[in-house]
Formats: sequence, structure tokens, C-alpha cells
Amino acid sequence: MTNLITDLNWRYATKMFDKTKKVSETDLAEIVEAFRLTSSSFGMQPWKMILVENEEFKNSLVEHSFGQSQISDCSHLLVLCRVANIDDNYISKYLEKIAETRCIPVENLEWLQHTIKWFLARHTEEQVKKWASEQVYIALWGLLSFLASAHIDSCTIWGFNPAKYDEILWLWEMWLASVVVLPIWYRSQDDKYASLAKVRFEKEDVFMKI
Repeated sequence: MTNLITDLNWRYATKMFDKTKKVSETDLAEIVEAFRLTSSSFGMQPWKMILVENEEFKNSLVEHSFGQSQISDCSHLLVLCRVANIDDNYISKYLEKIAETRCIPVENLEWLQHTIKWFLARHTEEQVKKWASEQVYIALWGLLSFLASAHIDSCTIWGFNPAKYDEILWLWEMWLASVVVLPIWYRSQDDKYASLAKVRFEKEDVFMKI
């Protein structure tokens, strides 16, 4: 069994954390880097992570998260957002970054510019929002895998009011929209869910070869 498989068996949706422990700055830096390196469609990275450590902010978000205590009790709260306005400026910024990183003229990327614009033009505004949100979910999986390998606990939360998060964290002012929330911490020895067997369908129920 590979280390990642072992780590994925170790992880679970943690409900209680050890209040005596905090995720270190070193680990936080690696979490951000794991997020940054996540794959995305066209490599465009239409997302951003907001790391909330301010206790007042975390407390104010609980009532907009159906009272889930993980929001305020966690070491840090990761709010994963989609870019709300993928326009020509965003595309140009991305192409310029490719040109800078690979030391090539940006003119050499006209084919990619046309491809991206063609793709976006074929979709409605709502479809583009959905596409951007789907990229956030890809990033979420990368984060969950990294956190498991680092033995940092988490609990993915979709049960929250995105409009209120966007308002409280001023996300719309940054042209961002919240998609999913991920509290991180270290599990408490009192968390009854830690000792429960992981429930998953058998391989033959989720996999087939054609």
C-alpha cells in the first residue's frame, strides 16, 4: 500500500480538534504551495484561497454556516474561491505569466489566447461560473491529499451561505466568490468519529474495466 493510500485511510471529516495545537507557519506555507501547484483547465488557475485566522472573523461566520462549530474552533479556515470575472485582462495576465516563466515572446501564445477565448465564448456566464467552481473542486482534492499526507486534519464544508461569506470577507471587492470552506486543525482524542471504520463502496461498485 502506497503512503498516499495509507494517509487517505487515516483521514476523515474531523469534527473536534485539539485546542492546544495550531497549524504551524511552515505547514501553512506548504499548504499554500500545494494549492498553487494544483492542476486546472488551461492551467488558468481561476481561483484563490483566503486563509482566515482572525478569531472575530471566524466567529462571525458560524451563523452563516448553519452553526457548525468547526468554523470557529479550527486552527485556520481556508475559504476557496473562484475568480468572478474571467475577462480579457485576466487572460492577458495569464499569458504574460507563461511568457515570463518560459522566456518566450507573448506573441507566440496567440493560439492559446484564441483557444481560451473561443472556449469561454461558447458558454453562458452561468456556465463559466460553474466551470470556474469545478476548478476549485480540483484544487480542493489536491489540498485534501496534501493535508492527509501531512497528517493535518480537515472537514470539507459546503453547508454555508456564500453570499454572506462574500460580504463579510469583502470577496466581491476582490472579484472573488466563495465556493467551498475547509477548516484545518489537529484532531481531538475525544472525537468519536476518529475511531469509526471508514465507509466506502467496494472496488467492484466504483470501478470497471472496458
